[in-house]
Amino acid sequence: MDFSDVSARFKKQRGEFGATPERNHEEIRLLRARILGVLIRDARLSHGSSVAEVAEKLRVPAQTVEAWELGEQSPSLPQLEMLAYSLEIPISHFWSAKTYAAEDADSAPIPTEEYNQLRDRVIGVRIAVARQEAGMTPDALAKTAGLTPERLAAYEQGLASVPFPELTSLAAALRHPVSYFLEGTGQVGRWLALQEEYARFSNLPDELRAFVAQPINQPFIEIAMKLAKMPLQDLRLVGEKILDITL
Repeated sequence: MDFSDVSARFKKQRGEFGATPERNHEEIRLLRARILGVLIRDARLSHGSSVAEVAEKLRVPAQTVEAWELGEQSPSLPQLEMLAYSLEIPISHFWSAKTYAAEDADSAPIPTEEYNQLRDRVIGVRIAVARQEAGMTPDALAKTAGLTPERLAAYEQGLASVPFPELTSLAAALRHPVSYFLEGTGQVGRWLALQEEYARFSNLPDELRAFVAQPINQPFIEIAMKLAKMPLQDLRLVGEKILDITL
C-alpha cells in the first residue's frame, strides 16, 4: 500500500490561488491515526508477531494494540519507539509512505530448488576459474583442500553442492575469501549485500556513523567518494591546491 496520494487530500484544503481555509484538525488527526494503524499492523505482520505478543512486549492490553491498528486510538511517541525496537524496524516506518507488504509484493518469490541448482553451477565455475588463475591442476587443488579429484570435479561441474566447510578449504587453497563465492546479483544477492553494508555501517565509530546518517552531510560524502576514485597523482595535485588556498 502506498500513501503518497494522501497528501492530496490535505492539499485540497488550500484555495486555488494559495488561500488557506480553516483546517478541519479533527478530520486530519483521524486520517493520520488510520494511516498509522495500517503501518503498525503492516510492521507487526512483517515481523511475524501476533497482537498478543506485541501487547505483552509493550505492557498494554491486546485490545489497545487492536485499537491502534484500526485507527481508533493512537500510541504515544515513546510507545512507538518501543514498538519499533520490538519489531526490529526503523521508527521512520511509522511516518513513511510505503508498507512492507507493498515492498514484498514487488519481489517475486524465489524457487529454492532452482536457485540452489543455479548457484551450485556458478560456484563450480568460480572454483574452476580461480584454480586456473592460480595455475593449479585439479589434482593439486584436490590434494591441498583435502578432497578427492572426483569430488572436486563434481563441484566444478555443478553436479554436487559444496558443503560450507569444504568450500572454506577450497577458498583457502585458492587464496580467496569465502565472499568470492557469494551471490552478488539478483534479489538474494542484493539483500545479502544490503545486510553486509548495514553490518559495516553499524560497526563504524559512533561519531562517524552519526555524521554519515545526516542528510545534510551528503555533499561531503559525495566529495570523499570522488576523491577515492581519483588517481594518486591527481589526488596529490588536489592536496597541493588546498594547501595553496589555506596557507
